[in-house]
Amino acid sequence: MSSCIETQQESRFREVERGTLVYSAWFDDRKSQRLIRVLILTSTRKPLPSLFCHFNNVSKHVTSGVSYYQLSGNHYMQFGGFVASCVLPPELDRIPCFVNISTRSTSTQNESNSVALPVSFIDRQHSVEKVTSRRQYGICIPPLHGEISVDRLIEFLELSQILGASHFTFYDVAMSDSVRKVLNYYEDKGLARVLPWNLPSYIGKYDIHYFGQTLSIMDCLFRSMSHLDFVAFNDLDEFIVPLQHDNMSALLLKIHKDEHCAHCFQSATFDPSREDLQISQFLTQRVFHRTKKATPFWIKCIVDPRRIFEQGIHHIVKPIEDNYIDDNVNWSIARVFHYRKCKDTHALMHCSGAVEEDKTMQKFGERLQRNFEINVAIANLSRS
Repeated sequence: MSSCIETQQESRFREVERGTLVYSAWFDDRKSQRLIRVLILTSTRKPLPSLFCHFNNVSKHVTSGVSYYQLSGNHYMQFGGFVASCVLPPELDRIPCFVNISTRSTSTQNESNSVALPVSFIDRQHSVEKVTSRRQYGICIPPLHGEISVDRLIEFLELSQILGASHFTFYDVAMSDSVRKVLNYYEDKGLARVLPWNLPSYIGKYDIHYFGQTLSIMDCLFRSMSHLDFVAFNDLDEFIVPLQHDNMSALLLKIHKDEHCAHCFQSATFDPSREDLQISQFLTQRVFHRTKKATPFWIKCIVDPRRIFEQGIHHIVKPIEDNYIDDNVNWSIARVFHYRKCKDTHALMHCSGAVEEDKTMQKFGERLQRNFEINVAIANLSRS
């Protein structure tokens, strides 16, 4: 058994050389070959850097070369995410606590162009994630930036819990102090994890797709394997809502089969400009008109993280084994409620078509109000 708990460090971007950064490393034994998977951000337009994984055993130093897999969601931007894989050398008598990533085949961690990364684990036995038990359903949120309403954030967290979520993972690009205070409170409760997303200043907004969202998805996918049966990838304005079950955990228990790696849901758009007459501080309790048809592009999935090799924003890119399939859940059973401005020109939305009233969220209103007020009072959270 690994003794790495004492050496665990928080994930963050570390620069191997200018333009090549590593974020986290994972021991992956889901297939026959034992691998260290390193999540890397680097140029998509230059030749990929020659990198090596170095492992220090008690009596020897062993090296393994890196092979690259480019993530499909890089969108041809100058910088993008990659999964760099190193075969774990058979000479190692135990799983390493650290891997040293270097541009040199003979490098040690004391040399330049070299970064020592802690190795994290995808199984609960070795994981150092601070969880007391395995939870069924969590949510990964893409890197947070810009103006975020504290009220909307708390509404998202409390309503998502009512709908079945038990853990949330956030990535911090540039959070305000008020948002950080809210998330610190939920971290202290054991419901959230906030990780730094410290992109270097030389990677600008237009050099990378949406702050490197696809790489954060992959990190959260690996991070979820040790303590979550299922994980979704949501924005703060999205809720996956069961229509025939009390919550998502009950729905997943009913529909999940041995051959499934994921369950994917069509999306309906609730445009905030179509607010009803109800007076409520909660967006989900005052907007009750949605697009009548599903928006075909805006699919969101709940996945079994151990069965996924690459996860996209709106689809399963590649399962870990070819025999796994994703289940397209019927629109009448569950769907994504997406609260955003609707534009026909944006990603195949059917906004100019018919809209219809949908008061599904109203049944959660009283509980949402109560939970919101309790947590705001306990944490003395400022509201905006």
